[in-house]
Amino acid sequence: MKLTLFLFTMVGMLALRNVQPAGYDAATFDSQIGMVDRLGLMLFKGYALPFELASILLLAAMVGSVMLGKRETGERNF
Repeated sequence: MKLTLFLFTMVGMLALRNVQPAGYDAATFDSQIGMVDRLGLMLFKGYALPFELASILLLAAMVGSVMLGKRETGERNF
């Protein structure tokens, strides 16, 4: 337990050792970052194909889980 915590801490420190925090720059500040309409534009313009593939994968998983959980008449479950 202590070794895992130590290793996790060391990896975190090594990963963040050269990070320089960015300061606030009023000239390049964009207040629309993180807004829902910007997210939608990004998903449907830049990532349309991966978004659709993920939706098909989730639909197949949902149909599969319904089929696995469905009981047939006369079927005995243990």
